[in-house]
Amino acid sequence: MNNLIDWRPKDEDSGFTKRWNRCDYGRNKHRLHVWKRWRLLALLVSLTLLLGACSPELALPGVQSKSRPGTTLRIWLWPGSGLEPLLKQYAAAHPEVDVESVTFQYDDVVPSVMTALATKGDAPDLVLLEASQLNQLKRFQKQFYNLYDYGDEKVHYLEWKWRQAESKDSGFLYAMPVNIGPVALAYRRDLFQAAELPIEREMVAALLKNWDDMERVGIELRLRTGASLFDNLTNVFQSYLNQYDGQYVTPVDHDLSPRVKEAWDRSVRFQRLGLSAGLPSQTSAWAAGAVNGKFAVVLAPSWLHGLMKKNAPATAGKWDLTRAPGLPSNLTGTYLALPRTGRTPQAAYALARWLTAPPQQLDSFISSGNFPSTPESYSSAEFLRVTDPFFNDAPVGQIYSYTALRYKAGYDDYDYTDIERIIRDGLRRVESDGADPNAVWQAIVRQFEARKQEEGG
Repeated sequence: MNNLIDWRPKDEDSGFTKRWNRCDYGRNKHRLHVWKRWRLLALLVSLTLLLGACSPELALPGVQSKSRPGTTLRIWLWPGSGLEPLLKQYAAAHPEVDVESVTFQYDDVVPSVMTALATKGDAPDLVLLEASQLNQLKRFQKQFYNLYDYGDEKVHYLEWKWRQAESKDSGFLYAMPVNIGPVALAYRRDLFQAAELPIEREMVAALLKNWDDMERVGIELRLRTGASLFDNLTNVFQSYLNQYDGQYVTPVDHDLSPRVKEAWDRSVRFQRLGLSAGLPSQTSAWAAGAVNGKFAVVLAPSWLHGLMKKNAPATAGKWDLTRAPGLPSNLTGTYLALPRTGRTPQAAYALARWLTAPPQQLDSFISSGNFPSTPESYSSAEFLRVTDPFFNDAPVGQIYSYTALRYKAGYDDYDYTDIERIIRDGLRRVESDGADPNAVWQAIVRQFEARKQEEGG
């Protein structure tokens, strides 16, 4: 996720292994994204990978030295991925396959993959990657199996989601799409009613069609109830930017995208008008603010539901859901990739294909809320019947599929780790420290240009 709605999981019990035919799954906590931890390691490993050749037939004593016969598949996840129950099903249905899960903290996944690729040591057959993590690893194409060598399931997936899993020339498929994060507007019915505003979903969607409407209504709500409209500025920034496919830099020149400045200006304008409560997501302050009615809306990707329920259970039933303002927006999502550290890519691909197939994505949505990247799931009776009592029995599948089917995104392979961190820190300074937004923005531009020069851009 951290002021940037950091959903990225955190866990104190990282690095342990489970066999799904032996252990039960326990959901763990989530943690913040810390960008610096693997930067030096990445540089060192990059050099190693570029200098050395990698064969698909690697010795993996940690994976292969198993006493039981059959195929062993090791999959690297982070806690709460939603894939754990499906892995247990797969292991039960395929006794010839020994499925192991190694759980990492989110921030450790990329450096651990790069170390495994460089050292050819104990390593995964499959690894779960968030969209930005996949972008970080696309420069090491030769270190991953091309999934087009094993099949082509494109017809089952959202076109934009599939495209982001490919190489720029569309000839290489890095990973199978898992889930997506379409954004909806979660709003407090009680606060809207207290402000004498409409409370029914379609009426709220009509009232808040765009960002100017949000500003106008936010001012009214604050005057009538004293509550802020938004929980924090980064919620606004990300949702605004992601409606334009979330790319921080221009595709060719790698200059800072003008959309980033638009999102920044919109966010700080809301701050100046007093429309943000300044409560970072996934904090005790956010939870207390929700319980005490300090803010009225959250721009909520589908995966945020579990965190809202966990952090503020006392607000159950006070929320509702409708379409978010502006253009459709999506906030991240996940993929399953097959590093060349695996010795049985056919078996690994079979598992990845099964885990991401429409029936399993639908099961995961119903059980854990992970939103499918397979549009054929959206028309099933089971999908359409899904409602959520926390959000006043809102038909969550119908609301989020409306956005998923209309969202547009182009190909992207840029590593946004640094620029995301710089902007996150800038928004924090504006919101929490009262820093001058113009001065902070100029500092952001200077830091971005300095990074670009360091990278030879």
